Amino acid sequence: MPRPPRLTAEQITETALRLGDRDGPQAMTMRRIAAEVDCDPMALYRHYANREALLDAVADAAVAGVEAPAPDAPWAERLTRLLTAIRDAALEHPGIAAHIASRPPLGPHGRRLAAALLGTLSDAGLSPADAVRTFQTLTAYLAASLAMGVQAGTRDARWEQVRTVVDELPGGMPGEELAVVGSTDQFSYGLQLLLDGIRARSAAPPA
Repeated sequence: MPRPPRLTAEQITETALRLGDRDGPQAMTMRRIAAEVDCDPMALYRHYANREALLDAVADAAVAGVEAPAPDAPWAERLTRLLTAIRDAALEHPGIAAHIASRPPLGPHGRRLAAALLGTLSDAGLSPADAVRTFQTLTAYLAASLAMGVQAGTRDARWEQVRTVVDELPGGMPGEELAVVGSTDQFSYGLQLLLDGIRARSAAPPA
């Protein structure tokens, strides 16, 4: 009787990613993943030390298709396109998006994207120290956006309640301008504010 094909780490991560896409984050257990690849749960531990390590690999696989923009594009355009693409890729995989938010990928794809971000920040005129700190800030912003994006709301009763409060505050501010929490509009506006800060930082004389 022929021996069954040997299970690979790549097969496990790809299967887990599809499982999460189909059944959501609650399905991302070692037992469910093992059932999906038709193996004993203990077989997974030959490739991954624990569930967290497996989910880290799945998170990295989720951003595999994100490509770094061409280096000849303006740095702000490159940052916008890259961060938006990472967010979009993560939200396309609801089973692992929250994990990406809490633990940004450090596998080969995550490292490739981190290198592209740091290189772009250097091209923006930031010092190496500022580039690293700004990279951390952008990563935190992206993570928060993902955490909210997983449960993005609508202009529902709660939105109307907050809008009314803003309208009634002193100063006459327009509550209608509130973006829906977790929406692309909210993410894009906040990112532009961060880009403005990077411009100001890169143009500032050394302290």
